[in-house]
Amino acid sequence: VRRQRGQVKHHAGELRGEVVRLNEDFGFIRTSDGDEYYFSRDNVHGGFDRLSVGSAVEFIGDAGSQGPQAKRVTPQPR
Repeated sequence: VRRQRGQVKHHAGELRGEVVRLNEDFGFIRTSDGDEYYFSRDNVHGGFDRLSVGSAVEFIGDAGSQGPQAKRVTPQPR
């Protein structure tokens, strides 16, 4: 019924990128387009401690209060 009424939530597609800066609580991801997204430890699924500079990730891009933010960050196998 919700689909017929147009009330179905649409999620943005997942983006891919590479971790370019990282500290103990947050980091930044750069996409192939050169856009950078902030992410925090709480937004990483699969272990923040598995990430390092150069790690490939998938994520959902979102507009944060201070610029682009990455949600549901998932490390990808190398």
